[in-house]
Amino acid sequence: MGMMSSGRGLPVLLAVLAIVFGGCLGRSPSPVFYTLSPMEPHQAFATPGSAAQNAVIGIGPLKIADYLDQPDLVTRSSSNQVVKSEYDRWAGSFKNDFMNVLAENIGLLVPTKRIYLFPWRTSVPLDYQVVVDVVRLDGRLGEAAWLVARWSVLGGSEKKLINMNQSRITEPVTGPDYAALVAAQSRALAKLSQEIAQAIQGAKKH
Repeated sequence: MGMMSSGRGLPVLLAVLAIVFGGCLGRSPSPVFYTLSPMEPHQAFATPGSAAQNAVIGIGPLKIADYLDQPDLVTRSSSNQVVKSEYDRWAGSFKNDFMNVLAENIGLLVPTKRIYLFPWRTSVPLDYQVVVDVVRLDGRLGEAAWLVARWSVLGGSEKKLINMNQSRITEPVTGPDYAALVAAQSRALAKLSQEIAQAIQGAKKH
């Protein structure tokens, strides 16, 4: 009786081992995390003798579209359909990452080291304030990254409107993966930074 019971248990044991090892072999891949990257100093061509040089600049408030305010990277499968990546994610807050890189880029382009991120103390004597509404920052793998943003530059303590614009930027993607897409998004953000910096540099002419 004991031998027959043992014989019947062997296939069950083998089946359990197959499930355990199969589960280990089929384990989901670990997530990969990304951040936007700022411009390199040699990429920033500041206007010599700009009146805005060394200005005190406040970056924010920054608003981002709801579909971007989450940890997963987003791509487009069509004009109206977005896809969230299962394993490719932003490292930390995408909104904070965008604001920090924008601030670093503008600091290089103006140039100035006196950059404040919203919210700042009311006693900070701002020369310029940059308000940004990010409508879109996504793309299609192996194709392009798209950035659409509405932005304004305000001047002085009176917050006088100096410039209001909308930027639509398309940046080609140079590889098939998410790393190439994020690199293209970083280049698109650099172009947005250049447009905003030009508005700041030309502000004294108005």
